[in-house]
Amino acid sequence: MEPIVEIKSISKSYGDFIAIDNATLNIEKGTIFGLLGPNGAGKSTLIKVLSCQSRPSSGHAFICGLDVVSDKKEVLSIIGIVPQENSFYDDLTVNENLEYFGSLYGVPITDIKKRSHRILDMLQLSQKSNSRAGTLSGGMKTRLNIACALIHKPEVLILDEPSVGLDPVSRKALWDTIKAVNIEGTTILITTHYMEEADLLCDRILIMNRGKIVIEGTSGELKSKVGERIIRITSMSGDYHAVKSNIESLGAVISCDIDEKGIKITLREELPFEQILEIFASKDEKIKNIESTRPSLEDVFIHAAGEAWH
Repeated sequence: MEPIVEIKSISKSYGDFIAIDNATLNIEKGTIFGLLGPNGAGKSTLIKVLSCQSRPSSGHAFICGLDVVSDKKEVLSIIGIVPQENSFYDDLTVNENLEYFGSLYGVPITDIKKRSHRILDMLQLSQKSNSRAGTLSGGMKTRLNIACALIHKPEVLILDEPSVGLDPVSRKALWDTIKAVNIEGTTILITTHYMEEADLLCDRILIMNRGKIVIEGTSGELKSKVGERIIRITSMSGDYHAVKSNIESLGAVISCDIDEKGIKITLREELPFEQILEIFASKDEKIKNIESTRPSLEDVFIHAAGEAWH
């Protein structure tokens, strides 16, 4: 499938500080693409480059074949940007905000009215169309932010941490909104610190750290990089330090951590589980409980933030 977003060897520096370090990436049309990383990873800078707010120091980025630097005006006409802060006017009604933002993109007023009705219905804001934006709840304000970014029918919608500050109910409503917008054919690029959000929404996920792309793929592909299994063992005595170093010496063990719940072992599938049991037996540690799970996206994030694959 032809990529709708192409990032080719992009770097961005501020003096001696490298915010993006030679990033290359393709995003396919019609997907929901998640951009993750710790604070200072380079996510916001990459978003600024793609939304024509910042020129790259080197490399090129294209959206629908248009260069974000030389074709800036055309690029801005085919993307929608939803920042963390509210971009609408509190004193205007919901409809008036959509009319205003539609006019900025040169959308005829008749088309704005038609699109407004469809967008507000999709985002479940129709009942608030004549309400002043400042009176809306936090979740509704986020949806209005999205509505304003959709009024000109963008090819790509960029969402910068849209769930920040939302309660669980509003967050779930937002997820439904994002899925609905994507089903309509809009490609979505979303930055988030919520692992559950990325896991549930995104077709593909990229994790950045210190300006570099650490890993990219589907949620399942990323989890397989951490390890095939996570074993949590609780012993009768709770003396896990007696077995920890022996477990860590096993070749297929990726990590071994002790917490208040017991000992957590991340391992590759090729390690026979019996070897771990033998270590406990050799130290006269009687096992009380064993849980076996697959790694979570949070485990992937922690490893990436710790530069596990650098």
